[in-house]
Amino acid sequence: IILEQKTNSKFLTLINSKNSGEAKLKNVWRNLPLHTVVVEMLEMKGGSLLDRELYETVKLVYDISYSEFLKTLMKLELQGIIRVSTAGEGRLTIELLKKK
Repeated sequence: IILEQKTNSKFLTLINSKNSGEAKLKNVWRNLPLHTVVVEMLEMKGGSLLDRELYETVKLVYDISYSEFLKTLMKLELQGIIRVSTAGEGRLTIELLKKK
């Protein structure tokens, strides 16, 4: 199964590998800023995800630490693009407020 999302200057492809059964994300243009990838992942996943789910999805494209991921979320929240709220002990819910 191949799921593609095309936007102005971005092209992300989600490929479901038949051999391993594991979904892998292939970023055709590796020049995308991290915040753009985060917003696109939220758009692709329906606009709301838990922090660990979003982090694991973003890690398929970027090799980043969890603290760098949280810094990116904070920047996006300060810009009014996303909302981060607690979803229980040690869990965060990230919601997309508007398209970037």
